[in-house]
Amino acid sequence: MPSNTRSKATGQNSDVTLLTDILAIKRTARNDPKRTACENPARKENHRPVNSAEIIEISSDEDEEPVAPKRPAVAASSKLRNLQDKIMQLEKENERIKKENEEMRKQQAVAADLEEQITCEVCSAKLWSPFILTCGHTFCQQDLENWFSTALRQHRNVYPHYNVNTIPVNVYGIFQQLPLPPYTCPKCRQSVRSKPIQNFAVKGLVRAVAGQSGETSPKKPADATNVWGQFFPAQ
Repeated sequence: MPSNTRSKATGQNSDVTLLTDILAIKRTARNDPKRTACENPARKENHRPVNSAEIIEISSDEDEEPVAPKRPAVAASSKLRNLQDKIMQLEKENERIKKENEEMRKQQAVAADLEEQITCEVCSAKLWSPFILTCGHTFCQQDLENWFSTALRQHRNVYPHYNVNTIPVNVYGIFQQLPLPPYTCPKCRQSVRSKPIQNFAVKGLVRAVAGQSGETSPKKPADATNVWGQFFPAQ
């Protein structure tokens, strides 16, 4: 057989073989689609699962609720600054109130101390007519009168002939030196041998403080010159 005829026959046989294979694959695909998909990678790639991110949802605008517009960042920043300013104002106001309260407490302490200085320790009333003793303590004139009167009365119970202006005294024709009454300070009990002296500093302070509240002296005290003469001898 000539070579051209042999080559032509070989080509025809190849075509027949290829056609036979294609027909066999088609028959197999009809009977077993899964196997065909596995044997045909190109077809498998064409049927890959769809990614959810690639799904486009189509909806009507009429079904959606209107979205509120977002506030600008500038408005939020301005609101924050306003809040910070208010906080600073409140802190300043708080500091001012603290200072005022502290100042008020100091004034109250001073007022309480001043009130104590102008109050009699015997009757707890204001020292409208204050007298100071040699020990330095100050009392109302009326309280000192009552205090010395009690001491004088007790002294005369022991020495009936005692006379403040007659020393020594004549007792049954004999001059005797009688002791003085044991006058003392109502607070410290220190001996008092001389007349009390009016405390003008405390007296003026009492009237100044009382004037702020509209108080006046309840009554005018007796003349101190005649009062102390019954307790202490003339000097």
